[in-house]
Amino acid sequence: MRRRRPILLAALPFFVACGPAEEADVQDYDSTFLDAEAEAEDPKADTGFVSSLDAREVELTLEADVQVRSSYDLRRAPLEVGQFALTYLRERSKVYIQSLAEDYSNGETQITWKVGSSWKTWSSMSSSEQAAAKRFRLNKVTAVVLNASRQGLKVGKVFNATVPTDPVGLFGAVGRACEGGDGHIQADRDVYWYVWDPDKSGCSATKQTLTATVSTVLPKGSTVYPEYNKLYADKKLDVIVFFGQVGDNPSPSDYAFSAIRQFESTLKTAGFKATTATKGLRYARTKSGVTVTVDIYSPNEFAGLTDRAHAQNFFEGVNSHELIVFNGHSVLGASDFWSDSRIYQNPAKYQIFLYNGCLGYEYYVLPILAGKRDAANVDIVSNVIETPFRIMVQETATSIAQLTAGAPKGSVSWQTIMNKMNTIAGGDSFYGVSGARTNTYRPR
Repeated sequence: MRRRRPILLAALPFFVACGPAEEADVQDYDSTFLDAEAEAEDPKADTGFVSSLDAREVELTLEADVQVRSSYDLRRAPLEVGQFALTYLRERSKVYIQSLAEDYSNGETQITWKVGSSWKTWSSMSSSEQAAAKRFRLNKVTAVVLNASRQGLKVGKVFNATVPTDPVGLFGAVGRACEGGDGHIQADRDVYWYVWDPDKSGCSATKQTLTATVSTVLPKGSTVYPEYNKLYADKKLDVIVFFGQVGDNPSPSDYAFSAIRQFESTLKTAGFKATTATKGLRYARTKSGVTVTVDIYSPNEFAGLTDRAHAQNFFEGVNSHELIVFNGHSVLGASDFWSDSRIYQNPAKYQIFLYNGCLGYEYYVLPILAGKRDAANVDIVSNVIETPFRIMVQETATSIAQLTAGAPKGSVSWQTIMNKMNTIAGGDSFYGVSGARTNTYRPR
């Protein structure tokens, strides 16, 4: 099964990080960094109460049928069916499953096929069993369920999704008849899953009900913290913020440059000073014996997850910084940048990733965790709903400020940081942090 081509998600109604839309006014957030830092450092502002959304991470078993023309397509077709379930469940059930379709090394290992009354892996099946394969399970698919208490989340809970039986031949069979969305992204063989709307009048595709059964409700975890002892061991913090190209075509008037100017204002207001940079822009501030350096890459240095001409800037930028912020497109999860070994030259170095693109949890948490090899060396803040570009500067400045507050000791928990970011998002998006559940650092 061929890889999907990278597609920029675009023109969604509230100007999201999946793609460009009509120009939005740049908000006046000059004091965002300073305000967030002051709030975090003021003991009266933090009573120890942890507020977070009612969201839980789970493991699901996805079960359905699949029928395609060739055996080569059949081996990976369940992963394609899973993509249609991803769209259906996130739009209708507030269930956000991680995509496996781009994992060409290991994606198939989570598929089992029903043979008689047994479930078998593809490699353990005979050629005749493979030819007759139809019923499948995708096992241990991780997902986030929002409003978990209200939805009665527990082991055995079943979520249903309407999906096509033949995802590979869908476009050839019905054209755009089952296409939803706002029209900016049009259905074709590669991206039909993202605009899938089985309820659309005239959608004559052969459909079925996929079941997504909760097999495990993962621990909620106690109050945990970034590993401040590792982050500030050298009394400095190196930050890089990527502002990717927003519009479909390169332009000096691209919205990214407006966002960069606003972000610069937040840093200047917080006492950061511009300094010499070998690439992009650089700001620095020393406070309480800790030097925080913030490098800013515009679309000129790295336009986004399809910019192979400037890939080396991306690889070097990620490798050389401890806090990596990505503000840009997710290209429908089709980019392999985050799984490239060149950005994990020192996997044992503790790093924090803030992924502010479209559907970060669904697409890119798994490859980053794999690249870092051990969750002890990484925390990944990601969104599970598209982040509007109009709040990216505020989210970026706030998260950096919270992480630098009280350095080098650090005293702001991940739950507090997530609550702050989710308050800013206001329902347009929401964030969680992966890799942090077993963090051992505790402020003293």
